[in-house]
Amino acid sequence: MRLPLPLSLAGLALLLTFVLAGSANARRSVRPGQPVSVQALRALADHYRSLTWSFERAAHAPRTPSSYTYRRSTDGDYLQWTIDTWMRRASAARNQALARVEHRLSVRIPAPPGVRSRLSRRVSYSRAVALKLRRIYPGKVTRRFASAHAGSGGETLQLWQRRLATATAQVLAHGYARPAIPAFLQGAFLCIHRYEGAWDANTGNGYYGGLQMDAGFQSRYGADYVRRWGTADNWPSWAQVHAAVRAYRSGRGFYPWPNTARVCGLI
Repeated sequence: MRLPLPLSLAGLALLLTFVLAGSANARRSVRPGQPVSVQALRALADHYRSLTWSFERAAHAPRTPSSYTYRRSTDGDYLQWTIDTWMRRASAARNQALARVEHRLSVRIPAPPGVRSRLSRRVSYSRAVALKLRRIYPGKVTRRFASAHAGSGGETLQLWQRRLATATAQVLAHGYARPAIPAFLQGAFLCIHRYEGAWDANTGNGYYGGLQMDAGFQSRYGADYVRRWGTADNWPSWAQVHAAVRAYRSGRGFYPWPNTARVCGLI
């Protein structure tokens, strides 16, 4: 069989264009950073299923059922679809659990990145929120814990996603364990708070938190909270109110807040 005559330069360029385009399309068909073996795909599906259940448990939400069919499948497309499905479920469950943290502890949680955001952004978010919650309960974060990373970017993401789920569950189970406060005092200090500042206020004026406590007040009536969380702008709202209640019961009443207490009809 005779070979065709040599291609012209234009023809060669056209052929090269088709080859490169085909190669680019092939590369785009596999998501960057995604595992390609069946075993790795199954493991990733397991990770996001487990993550979903952890956040649902923390939020006291019904558990999404699973038939575990992906553990028996060798179909790459089906396994990728399963991963995508559980990723969306895990994201929704995380948002639900963190909304519960915000509502119950008055802790401001930053808006989450999208499911398909850059890997570095998803790692940064999971790490930042996990550390924020760890500082609420158990109250301490070691340098080693905060700097942890795994062998790859994907493994580091999974590490911090699991830590975020654990921190969310711990904060909701233990960080909310707070002393009982009579309804009258609860309402009174919530009214004062409305005229004082945000729960996380730290404007540099020497007063902190939603009831604008100075350093002396915090040390006297919230020393345990200072040891645990630092200045009052880092305390959950219930702890700030509880310190104020301690001051009230010590005989000081509402006088540490003369103007705002007067507005609330308390003096």
